Amino acid sequence: MEPHHFFTAQRVLIVAGKGGVGKSAVAAALALTSARAGLRTLLVSLDAESIEVPQHELLNRVTVTPGNALTDYLASKGMGLLSRQLAKSGIVELVATTAPGLDDLLVLGRIKAFEQELRADVIIVDGPAAGHAIDLVQAPIQLKRAINSGPIGSQADEVLNMLSDGNRCKLLMVTTAAITPINETMEAIEGIQRTVNMSLASIVVNKCDEDVPLITTDLPAPLSEAYAYARERFMAQQDAMNTMRTDVATSQIHVARHRASGIALVEEIAADISVQIGGAS
Repeated sequence: MEPHHFFTAQRVLIVAGKGGVGKSAVAAALALTSARAGLRTLLVSLDAESIEVPQHELLNRVTVTPGNALTDYLASKGMGLLSRQLAKSGIVELVATTAPGLDDLLVLGRIKAFEQELRADVIIVDGPAAGHAIDLVQAPIQLKRAINSGPIGSQADEVLNMLSDGNRCKLLMVTTAAITPINETMEAIEGIQRTVNMSLASIVVNKCDEDVPLITTDLPAPLSEAYAYARERFMAQQDAMNTMRTDVATSQIHVARHRASGIALVEEIAADISVQIGGAS
């Protein structure tokens, strides 16, 4: 699959993964790869402290918080004065998080608005950690149980329509090649698909070790121990990825372990993704 086709298979790609797996770096690399494929790309961050992203003329970035999502929503309904007064009072974030799940619905509603406004060809969302990802996508369902009418009920319905439509929105999970994070990733996928029925784009397996081929000749003692450790670790990663491939019917994109950081790390991951997209399996 060419990068252009990979990214335009949906308009919104929500990237989620357990803390420490490199989710934000992967989201940034995906956005950069999309822009380099000639697509107007919007990277949506839910955290102002997210990773730096290389500049590209087709790549824009925005941070969405419950507070600014509420401000934008009120303005879109002709209540700009109220939204400005709330913002000046400093309580807008408090109002946006009053009801459980309301903050998540507001954030998802803003992402939905970006999609409907055709703000970009591709919207990459640097989403929450895997556990919170389930809470995020379940928020519309939980709020509908409590408030099934009015603006909140309507917004919940519209968000759920986006999340469950694979042509509009898909989930991309990020994990590392170890059995514990892979098991947690599979559990998160099962929970999200059971409640919201989201479509999966791919699973990015980050920080993969380089191939350690089988050597049958004898090696000197220190080298033999180092080789045995590297080979055992490599095979454990392969076993973990094969387990996930058996249990989850979607493609895997394998990204090498890189020692860079910041923008340099995003560039290296983007290079891996560009190659892997064509041969994801």
